[in-house]
Amino acid sequence: MHRDGVDISQEIFGAIACFEHQTGNLSLADMGENRYPSEPIYVPHPNNPERGWLLTVVYDGNTDSSEVRIYKSRALETEPICRLGLPSVIPPSFHGTWKPS
Repeated sequence: MHRDGVDISQEIFGAIACFEHQTGNLSLADMGENRYPSEPIYVPHPNNPERGWLLTVVYDGNTDSSEVRIYKSRALETEPICRLGLPSVIPPSFHGTWKPS
């Protein structure tokens, strides 16, 4: 999803969002200026599949670095619960899936 206030003809997606179709609520995690998330990966809670986490790899164009951010799936508007710096850059086109053990 595009961040608020950006020229969509000049920018790639800079946020991830979750739309709750029953309530019409849209939760948004804005990565910040010049930061670009990969496609988010949903990780269900083992005891409650309706709750879980969203993982995304974020490329930071300000520092030419990447990190993994983990969000509570029902609280994207809050800070990530974890940020893991990566030793090298992962391009914004990264895709993945979650497979429980």
